[in-house]
Amino acid sequence: MSPNLAVFRSTASCFSTLAAWHHWSRQLARPEAGSLPALATAQVLAVRAALEAAGTERTLSEGPSRRVLEACGVPVVNNRLVNSADAAMEAASEFGYPVALKVETPDLPHKTDAGVLRLNLKDAGAVREAYDAIMANALKATTAERINGVLVQPMIPPGVEIMVGARVDPLFGPMVVVGMGGIMVELLKDTVASLAPVDTAAAHALLRRLRGYKLLQGFRGSAPVDVDALADAISRISQLIHSEREHIAEIDVNPLICSAKRVVAVDGLVVRA
Repeated sequence: MSPNLAVFRSTASCFSTLAAWHHWSRQLARPEAGSLPALATAQVLAVRAALEAAGTERTLSEGPSRRVLEACGVPVVNNRLVNSADAAMEAASEFGYPVALKVETPDLPHKTDAGVLRLNLKDAGAVREAYDAIMANALKATTAERINGVLVQPMIPPGVEIMVGARVDPLFGPMVVVGMGGIMVELLKDTVASLAPVDTAAAHALLRRLRGYKLLQGFRGSAPVDVDALADAISRISQLIHSEREHIAEIDVNPLICSAKRVVAVDGLVVRA
């Protein structure tokens, strides 16, 4: 299919899209268009430094992807890159149990399917066993030279999982997608999309359009999520894809674990343009 051809399932959806496109064009043409959310100069410089430090890989591994997200203000889980089971146990002891282990390589972006992710490890013995198993599985799929090590992360307490994605569409330009995260992405297919960037008010509006929005408000006795912090993270990711559309083609943050006390990204992937 030609990148310059859009296909719609109905006349209504076609005209709705054209109306939204014209509305967006009018927004950009307004004198106050500069009020659209944007990354600060220091954040742009930090993002580009993180991209440069990542080398020439088109798909960044989790460590460099995390540094790009962190540079633009998205809260990310703490971690440490290690190269031995002993170092993994030392890091786990310092973080406090339970912890997660995952291989660090650009060749295996989908870690669960490759068997290179272990969660909820509760003691040193479990960490050593997980490290050995992860490295063995990784070496079945790639070479030792392509493996940077193993990331050790503290387990984040359970919360509502939200997915935030962003990409540069060949027709519409930078876009942001928000949905119920974790395994719910494929199970419920509960997502909404918008042209990027969005401010926090627009991010709130996107969240309210989700069928699972009630989970964020508190459900069956659970505390409401800090939706303001979640909207801020969504806005920052949308600003990142808009600001760096010449350098970044795609961003996938899944999940953001959201609770009343924190909103934090535990997994992220950045693909260069």
